[in-house]
This record gives sequence, C-alpha cells and structure tokens, in this order.
Amino acid sequence: MCTIVILRHVHPGYPLVLAANRDELYARPAAGPQVLSLAPRVVGGRDLERQGTWMGVTEDGLFVGLTNQRGAVNLTRAPRSRGEVVMHALQSGGVGGVDRYLAGLDPREYNPFNLLYGDAGVLRVAYARPDSERVRQEDVPPGVHVLPNDVLDTPALPKVARARKLAEKAARKPWPEAVQVLQAMLADHLLPEHMPELLLEEEGLPEMSERIRQYQALCIHTPGYGTRSSAIVALAPGRVAHYLTSDVAPCHGTYQDVTPLLQPR
Repeated sequence: MCTIVILRHVHPGYPLVLAANRDELYARPAAGPQVLSLAPRVVGGRDLERQGTWMGVTEDGLFVGLTNQRGAVNLTRAPRSRGEVVMHALQSGGVGGVDRYLAGLDPREYNPFNLLYGDAGVLRVAYARPDSERVRQEDVPPGVHVLPNDVLDTPALPKVARARKLAEKAARKPWPEAVQVLQAMLADHLLPEHMPELLLEEEGLPEMSERIRQYQALCIHTPGYGTRSSAIVALAPGRVAHYLTSDVAPCHGTYQDVTPLLQPR
C-alpha cells in the first residue's frame, strides 16, 4: 500500500475503518484478495514477484498493512521482502504477537517501511529504517489519520491533508454513505498547485519535480507507475465486518465484497 486512511473510534458503526490505495509499478505482477493462510485464516492480495502481501486481515479481525518509506533506497533490492513482514504479522495471532515479532526483526535486512497493525481495540504503527537496529512503534490515537509513504500524518506530503479532509466527511455517516465518500476519496486525482521545496530537495533532481507532484494525487496515473488496487475495511470486535476491494484503480472499477472469503467453506 502507499496510502492508508484511518478512521479510529469516529464512525458510529465500527471502531476502526480503513481505506487504502496500493500504488506500484504496472509491470509488477499481483493477484487480488485470496485466502493466504488457513490457520489462522488470512485474506489479502498477493505479490506474485516475491509471494508476500501488502495488506491483509484475519478471520478474528486483525489488520496489517504496509507502506514503503519514500526515498531512493527503494530502488535497491534488499535481502528480504517487506511483503513477508505483513504475512508473518498476520500469522502472529494478534496485536501482541505482532509486537513480539517486530521486537525480533532486524530493519537492516529490509528496505524501509511503515507498518500499520491492529484490531477494533488497539492500533499501532511501526517504522523500520535500515540505519536502526530496532523497529520503532507507537500507538495511533483516536481520530482521522493518514499513513502515506512516510510517518503517520506527516505534513511533508500534500496528499495527507487532502486525504484527511475528504475522509472526515465519512466519519459519522451511515455505512453505505461512508463507503461512497471513501470510494470517491480513493479515486481523487487532485494535484497540489505548489510543491514544498523541502520535499523536492529530498526526493531528487529538479527535472523530477512534475513526477513527484503527480505522486501527490490519491489516485495516481503515470506512464509506468500508479494506483493498482484499493480496499475499504471495517473492523468490529473479534471480526471483519466489511472487506471491499477494487483490483484496478478505484476510478476505473467497482468494488467487490470479499468478506465471505474469511468464512471457512
């Protein structure tokens, strides 16, 4: 994933609602939500290049989603895949299991990432950086938040403020109306008129400035890279109430309800 929008303890029906877009190279093969594990039962998309996942849920209502930390380091191939981190976390048995797994993880073996994980009661974000021997974790407070390719609610990326503004409109609407608002948010193409100079300096050469600006849309379309899929998830205590996905850019397709995949046949 590249943008995860969080509604925590603000929606009247569900203690945790998540809306996320996955941005990736078009050439990287992937498959939509499927059963990834039977014990525990895990459902999520699959990266067909390295066989991990970027986001998933368990039958007991644990959510795990990962965003890459922006920067040129992502152009290198790390010894281990970040997608395996999400799988191991989903199979850990719950939030406490994820905590223990991350405590033993060496960030230097991976390209940098941000991991959101939790359930209807507890939500945490973890930051893994190659220059640190340990993963840093913090609790996510109640409210509307955005985890992009950077730390939670960073002011450095214009898309964060845009996503929060749009998501707040869904916060207290009945579920069907909230879904419509979140779908429209995920399909939003608005670009900032002006880019922060610090962001341009951090990200690369001046000739890259327009491409960097294009990446500030919530739904991205560039020649080789863009928004590949999206998901909306609602968690209730001990279960996944709703899991809706689009296997194409949210502006191009309808959402399918894949919640039944969490129920054994």
